[in-house]
Amino acid sequence: MSNTYKIIGIIVKKQPFGENDLLITFLSSDNGLVKVIAPKARNHKSTLRGKTELLIVNHFSILKGKNLDRIIEIDTIKSYPKLTQSIEKLMVTQYLAELILNLGMIEQSQSELYTLFNEHLHRIEKLSINESLFPYLSQAVFHFLAVTGIAPNAYYCVKTQQPINPNFDQKDWKVGFSFEGGGIINHHSNISSTSIDLNLNALELALLQSLSDKTIFAIPENIPSFYSHSHIEKAWIRVEKILKDYLEFYLGHALKSAQIMTEILGKTLVPLS
Repeated sequence: MSNTYKIIGIIVKKQPFGENDLLITFLSSDNGLVKVIAPKARNHKSTLRGKTELLIVNHFSILKGKNLDRIIEIDTIKSYPKLTQSIEKLMVTQYLAELILNLGMIEQSQSELYTLFNEHLHRIEKLSINESLFPYLSQAVFHFLAVTGIAPNAYYCVKTQQPINPNFDQKDWKVGFSFEGGGIINHHSNISSTSIDLNLNALELALLQSLSDKTIFAIPENIPSFYSHSHIEKAWIRVEKILKDYLEFYLGHALKSAQIMTEILGKTLVPLS
């Protein structure tokens, strides 16, 4: 039986290991999250050095080890260079990489998650400098949650299983959202002890419901024309925060890159009227 194997994966984490090595974590389609040693990769003359950066898709040749496997050779298949040309895109994609580390499984097929991760990186890389990142970030997070089976219920009341549609006719209409319950709750149906953590207005619910679409993102067709660009942008910011808070509740811990990302994006937002 061979003590070497080859595998394709995208790097989601690297950290120093020993004097000159790196400990690399990558997401693969067939084996999920894989941790390997990149020997001498921190050495300036190493042939592995430029191929062990975050978000590079590589074809790895690996030698099996007693505790940790070791990289023999790397052939780069794809990279996303434009993601590093913007601090906003860089922080967003580092946040998505942290989600992969928390949601990915070891030694299990992760083909859907692998495909979605690359697809969303490609979408974000193509965005112009003037386009908002929040719709694309929100959809990426929702897709990751959906493919791992923990997406919040955005269409039916988690108590009654009755559908809830955004009510744009009633100005102060709200729907509850429960982290513990796993989704939206009609206020009139919440007669038990299920906690409501926050409320969504009609616009926020409509945007949340639009995220399950697997196609490239577009503003939902049912959004009334009286909502301005600034209203929609504010709603996207809130939807992204709701998904982040829901995920942190599910994981039981804060996401380190999320706070940094929020601070960076907050500083670069155009003031909304």
